[in-house]
Amino acid sequence: MDKKELLKATLAGEDTGRLLGGFWHHFPTASHHGEASVRAHLDFFQAVDADMLKVMNEHMFRFDRPVVDIANWATVKKLPFSRTPYGAHLEEVRAVRKRLPRDVPILATVHGVLVSAYHATEKPGSFSNPDNLVSRHLRQDPEAVAPALEVVTDTLIELCEHLAQEGVDGIYYAAQGGEEYRFSPELFSSHVAPYDKRVIDAVNGLGLMSFLHICKAKVMLPLYGRIKADVVNWAVHDCRYKLADGRKIFGDATLLGGFDDRSGVLVEGTREEIEREIDAIVAEAGKRRFILGADCTLPDDVELWRIRAVLEYARRI
Repeated sequence: MDKKELLKATLAGEDTGRLLGGFWHHFPTASHHGEASVRAHLDFFQAVDADMLKVMNEHMFRFDRPVVDIANWATVKKLPFSRTPYGAHLEEVRAVRKRLPRDVPILATVHGVLVSAYHATEKPGSFSNPDNLVSRHLRQDPEAVAPALEVVTDTLIELCEHLAQEGVDGIYYAAQGGEEYRFSPELFSSHVAPYDKRVIDAVNGLGLMSFLHICKAKVMLPLYGRIKADVVNWAVHDCRYKLADGRKIFGDATLLGGFDDRSGVLVEGTREEIEREIDAIVAEAGKRRFILGADCTLPDDVELWRIRAVLEYARRI
């Protein structure tokens, strides 16, 4: 089987005779856009011999007008797609697809609904603060914020439709907002998760593979259980829910993960320690419907031999 066939067989629960790995990291700022971004992705693929390639999305969502106070959310209108910042992202995906071997699955990154609303209203880097504008206003008056989140959802679904036309194999949807310290379970379930579900449902309807990445620490993982993605990934080292818990929550979904992304053997251990860690991860997660990966993106300066070492060992298991 080629790499696309291996990924599809893994998601179907078949015994492929080997494990796959899915690892990625952000590139330096100078390689965020255009040809420099395309080249960085292709160089990464060559360096690690990746089983799949996730194309990073450094193009942030924008509203058609400023949002400063709580009344502004209701005035937001959906931009024509040509006026969104995503045209450049499509060009980068198109160029990567053209120059990557056809048997390598491409996943396009789509940022979640809540964090996209944050990107449109505040400077990057402080979403983890539960008192950022969109989170604070959502706690104060969820119905006031809802119209803008509808706009974001519709735009992200349109982005997924365009990405499908560019030949991507899957969407890597990075959901945020389900952290224990941000919203009550009731508020998250009623005014955040349904938007994430709509995007994933649309991805599934397009015939693309859906990868649900549940970002940040201390997530309320069971509250994502109604979202039916093909693959689910979360920070097992930064919350109470381990891989075995994910099996119960997400049913037949394929799980991706196992490694800590910021410390531990993948970023500082020897090859032998990495291989022993893989054995321990597989002992917990099993080989069926499982892809080796990390909690989140790896450090920008991770030594790429480490990722290649994981993939080489996985192919021997």
